[in-house]
Amino acid sequence: MKHSYIILLLLLPIMLNGQDKDLKLKFSGFTDTYHAVRSQSPNDFMSSRSRLRTELEASKGKSYMFVSLNSIHNSVLEDQTGIELREAFLQHTTDNWDFKVGRQIVIWGVADGLRITDVVSPLDYTEFLARDYDDIRIPVNALKLKYFTSKISVEAIFIPVSSFFIVPTSVNNPWSVISTYDGIQTETNLDKYPDKTFSNSEYGGRASFYLSGVDISISALHTWNKFPIFESTTSSAYDTVFIHGQYNRMDMLGMDFSFPVGQFVMRGEAAEYFGELQETNSGERIERNTTNVLWGVDWYPGGEWNITAQYSHKLISDYVDILANKRNTVFATLGITKSTLRSTLKLSSFTYLDISNSGFFNRTSADYSLSDQIHLLAGYDWFHGDNGVFAIYKDNSEYWFKAKFNF
Repeated sequence: MKHSYIILLLLLPIMLNGQDKDLKLKFSGFTDTYHAVRSQSPNDFMSSRSRLRTELEASKGKSYMFVSLNSIHNSVLEDQTGIELREAFLQHTTDNWDFKVGRQIVIWGVADGLRITDVVSPLDYTEFLARDYDDIRIPVNALKLKYFTSKISVEAIFIPVSSFFIVPTSVNNPWSVISTYDGIQTETNLDKYPDKTFSNSEYGGRASFYLSGVDISISALHTWNKFPIFESTTSSAYDTVFIHGQYNRMDMLGMDFSFPVGQFVMRGEAAEYFGELQETNSGERIERNTTNVLWGVDWYPGGEWNITAQYSHKLISDYVDILANKRNTVFATLGITKSTLRSTLKLSSFTYLDISNSGFFNRTSADYSLSDQIHLLAGYDWFHGDNGVFAIYKDNSEYWFKAKFNF
């Protein structure tokens, strides 16, 4: 049955094109294959997957439609093999209005790889950050209405049923967030999501102002903590640990800006999370307001160099000692990219720094353009840390190879 969906998508442009000469169609996509092996013993494969991405665009007048599908074969995580609908939305645009409805990826803010105001689309951590960030984003079923001019845009968004982070817990997944111990069983349930009712829907808006020399946006969202807060209990015999995911309402009010200064682009974000659920060491359910800020700079010195740096700080208000996270959490990123050989070879290195816990994740890679269609990539992912978010992956450093054909 799933194979018939692919055949239908392949034939759809031909079928539609013959029915309406005014209908403009574009069929595109790519196929890629990715393989990663652990750099230390037992040198097992961390990932081995191939994918076909098919995309169909249709437009007529001021109306537009976009559909994309992923067809995946995963040899390591076999439950990931299958066909998934990536995006599917329709859009209608007039001189000052834009209406977009359907399954779509929503990106807010100006941060790169860090989330401050970008809280609409959750992330898929099936392979943590070892995939392209665009592939990690999870689309949401949303209705968006936007009014825009050359100087301002104002959009409203409504999400009937929320989507949440995908967090791996299987012992067969090397990226599982659950640690295993001899003699102790673990039963995990992170899927107890909020009821699918109208009162549990998300809604919010964003206003952007394009001023002389600076872009500024303000945003607000009535949402959920989309990454689960873990609640653990133990059986009476102390041989089983039960882990449940908790989700709670929260509100986000934020702003972001960017402006150029010579060879530099300055970026910043700030957001207050009201009533954000916190993980505790005692199992108590505690909500706190948190302040989240980010400052970033992009440097374009010429010679096909690009250097980026970001600093992010999170402060928990009314702090108490039973909270699992520190009162202040500091992250930073550093990225360096250089293109050479007539722009056919791109060398890059991007690092997440967990300053609060002295940990990091670095991805260094080379991307060679064999032709206009084929790219060959290879790299190394390096994890380090005894505490914090990267500690559970400190044995997951890996070498990887990827090949991609665009059509």
